[in-house]
Amino acid sequence: MKRYTLLLILSLMITGLCAQDNDQRRQRWEEMKAARAIYYTERIGLTSEESKLFWPLYNELEEKRGKLHRVISAQFKNAKRDSNGQKIIDYTKATDAMVNTHLQEAMLEKNYHMRFKRILSPEKLFRYYGAEREWANKLLKDIEKRGDRR
Repeated sequence: MKRYTLLLILSLMITGLCAQDNDQRRQRWEEMKAARAIYYTERIGLTSEESKLFWPLYNELEEKRGKLHRVISAQFKNAKRDSNGQKIIDYTKATDAMVNTHLQEAMLEKNYHMRFKRILSPEKLFRYYGAEREWANKLLKDIEKRGDRR
């Protein structure tokens, strides 16, 4: 009985730690999104009216991009394994699916480009694309600085 009680307590503690870790990740993600919004707003020079129209559209685009990226990730994660634990992959099917997903992403980008054009001037739209590139580079540099501390 003591063992079961001990196992129950340990599993509750581990579950609590995992939930805390997820909360920390979620908090870091939200902080990163807020920092990105500030960065983009400043780099693009968005007015308050433009921001009201831009951010819901941008967030919609990001959600759709994320879904496409999860499709590709799932292909790697869900590959069947043989008796030795090696992944069994139909490479033709997997690579064709990846290319099709990239094509879908390109069409998504084009669609949202047209929608952003209705909100932003050509100069601000150009700044937006520059801000995206700069933000990605900034994140990579931050990761390099952090190194393996995590």
